[in-house]
Amino acid sequence: MKATLTFNLPDEGHEYTDAVNGSKMRSILWDVDQWLRAKLKYEELSDGQYDAFKETRDHLRTLLIEDNIDQEK
Repeated sequence: MKATLTFNLPDEGHEYTDAVNGSKMRSILWDVDQWLRAKLKYEELSDGQYDAFKETRDHLRTLLIEDNIDQEK
């Protein structure tokens, strides 16, 4: 099976760049999620810091789930 994406450049340059860099963005999101996880699990945080990191990670994961982006690398 093959898929072909066609873009009208330069008009759709932004869309083209998004498509080409999609795997990089996915990797960055994974890295951010894992960084937040490590902060929560291994660092001594104040209650406020813990709550802020947890809320951020929860929100990130919610956005990924809502847009059907697989979180497993």
